[in-house]
Amino acid sequence: MTIRAVGSPTPRPKGAPIIVVGLGYGDESKGATVDYLASTIGDTAAVVRWSGGAQAAHNVCHGPRHHTFRQFGSGTLRGVRTILRAPMLVNPVSLAAEAAELATLGVGDPLGLLTVDANALVTTPIHVAMNRAREIARGAGRHGSCGEGIGETRAYALAVEAAARRGEAVGNFPVHADVPGSPALTMGMLRSRAATVGALDALAGYARPLLDSVNHPDVALEPVETIAEALCEIASLLRVVDDMDAHVDAAMASGTVIFEGSQGVLLDEWYGFHPYTTWSTITPRQLVADLRAAGHNPYVLGLTRSYATRHGAGPMPTEDRSLDLPDVHNREGRYQGAWRTGHLDLPALRYAIAAAGGVDGIGVSHLDAVGTRELLVADSWSGIPDPLPLPSGTGVGELAALTARASAAEPDYRDLPGTPDGVLDLITSATGCPVVLAAAGPQRTDRRMLCPNLTC
Repeated sequence: MTIRAVGSPTPRPKGAPIIVVGLGYGDESKGATVDYLASTIGDTAAVVRWSGGAQAAHNVCHGPRHHTFRQFGSGTLRGVRTILRAPMLVNPVSLAAEAAELATLGVGDPLGLLTVDANALVTTPIHVAMNRAREIARGAGRHGSCGEGIGETRAYALAVEAAARRGEAVGNFPVHADVPGSPALTMGMLRSRAATVGALDALAGYARPLLDSVNHPDVALEPVETIAEALCEIASLLRVVDDMDAHVDAAMASGTVIFEGSQGVLLDEWYGFHPYTTWSTITPRQLVADLRAAGHNPYVLGLTRSYATRHGAGPMPTEDRSLDLPDVHNREGRYQGAWRTGHLDLPALRYAIAAAGGVDGIGVSHLDAVGTRELLVADSWSGIPDPLPLPSGTGVGELAALTARASAAEPDYRDLPGTPDGVLDLITSATGCPVVLAAAGPQRTDRRMLCPNLTC
């Protein structure tokens, strides 16, 4: 499929870091894009995971090889090393399982390709059990969690920091017991078995009332000593560094570094549709500020599909249950809920770009669906301001109001252009951002750089 360049791309200075961020509810081909960039940009030095945790599901396909990346960077099949930088959360048990999968795909010494931030919070089996117990207890009112303990890891750390007491709340998490005085577990603490056991003992005591309230096999736990032994053993195989800023700076001095985002901006903890969000900052605003303060000029690449998708509960104005858009790598999740599809939503896309702090270029995937279905595009949401006002970040009240608007939205539809070029023209015109990358299939070879190496 031949796709021409559209818009007037902003040049990316050679060697400047690239930040890849999803502009939807996740599943915008972040992993496939990072893999493609790493295979195209010859001096790629590292992929940095900087948000989210083990709930990521970034699919990469190249020839017969396929892997769903959860914590490893999506350049790993190319042998590109991964840096896990706080505030990303690290689940060592899941990390070891993923390393074993990568080894079967021919990646030599996967754990040897990793560098981990000592300050990164650790997601443990206890957090995972708490997450699942809370979602089970919500019944039909589930939030659409992945069930991987991400929210519980963040909420517990914040509750410990605030010395929260039973009956208080941390965000939308009720504090079900007095929080112990022991610190939340970090990767650096895994160097000490005694410190690990102490932190896990405190966490297990806090978790017990919640776990006891739900009778379900998914919340069963091994003894704390067994969990501690596994975590410390895995951590001993990793390179854990205390000065992560210096480590990332050294990587950027040696070549191009790709910062791989998690999920999508519309799930961001401060800009998403509360409470159907993640406990992670998905927008790259702070990352961009940090890199600029260090003397770098990052290039922000925002990603979207040619149609809308969402996993689980929450507003999705353009959802159309009659659409036949199956995805071989995305199905209903046990805790996440249904795989949902809909039409291209320009108001949501414009809002996501604004929430991200702007993007330098856009990548559009799943263009192979264009012209094969009766797809539509929403130019606006009837009677609702466009662009949507950004929350000020002062509390969940503004986010709840945003959610109410999105839930009540009635899209103003027209036909989606019937060719990939037409869709790219539409997105450029509707957002004011140039399309610099296009994909018409799941394989690395299905992607095209419309702005060579993003260095026009």
